[in-house]
Amino acid sequence: MAARKGPKFYVVWVGRQTGIFSTWDECNRQVKGYPKARYKSYPSREEAEGAFAEGPRGPAPAKQPKASDKAGSGASEGGTTRRPTSRARGTPGEPAQRFDIEIYCDGACEPNPGDAGSGMAIYRQGALAELWYGLHTSRGTNNTAELNAFLQALQVARDEVAKGASVRIHCDSTYTINAITKWAGGWKKRGWKKADGGPIKNPEIIQPTHELYESLKSAVTIAHVKGHAGVEGNELADRMAMYGADQREVEFTLYRGSYRVAEVLKLKRG
Repeated sequence: MAARKGPKFYVVWVGRQTGIFSTWDECNRQVKGYPKARYKSYPSREEAEGAFAEGPRGPAPAKQPKASDKAGSGASEGGTTRRPTSRARGTPGEPAQRFDIEIYCDGACEPNPGDAGSGMAIYRQGALAELWYGLHTSRGTNNTAELNAFLQALQVARDEVAKGASVRIHCDSTYTINAITKWAGGWKKRGWKKADGGPIKNPEIIQPTHELYESLKSAVTIAHVKGHAGVEGNELADRMAMYGADQREVEFTLYRGSYRVAEVLKLKRG
């Protein structure tokens, strides 16, 4: 009797959404038809997490494999593509693919609920280019602050894509990523209600953010980044979010202080 195979875990380094997925169908949705997608399956979550952190190894083959998956989708497990990769500045432990524009967004709220702010750090060709802060509200939550920051990141992405740039957005909120990229489609079909018929939270932010994401999802990569793990862009976006809450800045404002990373990271509450 043949041994039963255990579940696989699928790493997507480059796709509509990057990360680790537990089913092939979910992985396939991220990579099917996506230009230069890079992904691979692993027999355990531990191996998948290690591979995701390390990034894809070596140059990709000269052409994509033609084998199709079991459902005949035209994409195969373990697929790779043509372009060799290089690690983007300031993103240790993240996918090695470089994009023209790397956007980190974050939200902060203290207490929760309470004074909330959003922040963003933008890298152009691997170099820190812009820091943004603001969107203060005195009755915000961590989730509203994260969602507001993600909406701002998508707006920047829209403008950059229109110029022909490749864009990746990094967000440390799994709630925000899932709400906009996975759950909102079902909520919309039900008239912006949950499966049990109850109203969703934060519809005033989720609805326009999902609409913008839908218009950009084939051109923009969404990546989850681990928060407070020493990733430069994430730490800078976090400081900007806290700064926005501290300054009670309602508008989303370009930061005019020093862009020396060490100095920005010294910004504290109060």
